[in-house]
Amino acid sequence: MNNPNLRRAIRGPLLALALVGALAGTALATSAVDFSSTPLAKGTTAGSVQFNTGAIKFQTKGAAVFNTVMITVKPGGTSGWHTHPGVVLVTVKEGEITFYDQTCVFIRHPAGSSFVEADGDGPGLAHNEGSIDAIVYATFVAEAGTSAFRLDAANPGCSQN
Repeated sequence: MNNPNLRRAIRGPLLALALVGALAGTALATSAVDFSSTPLAKGTTAGSVQFNTGAIKFQTKGAAVFNTVMITVKPGGTSGWHTHPGVVLVTVKEGEITFYDQTCVFIRHPAGSSFVEADGDGPGLAHNEGSIDAIVYATFVAEAGTSAFRLDAANPGCSQN
């Protein structure tokens, strides 16, 4: 294809299509409602970490950042559909969180319970379906240098928004 006019004629619509595709993911993303986060502590390991203590194994392939936050979800509040880089260790302190996965299956997590979210699990949504504030502590473990610990995602087709 040596014709520059033909290349331009093809390249323009292809670039426009790519841009529309990129923006569509942003436009379809769901946002959090009545969901607030308070930073508690953040730090980075000096290098890789590897522990194997009985039933618990923990390993990073390089330095990792730990970012701990307290999250308050008002009754009816939602995280919006999202994913995370790395792993998130979550403990429900008060109230209850109902967590929906990308197949619309949910698990209720009452106060005193913990769960894990991980990159590659697909989008998820946390919802407070109770009548009191849900208080959750989350520690995000991601590759050192990570600055965005939550990535908005489109609803995978579930009735929960």
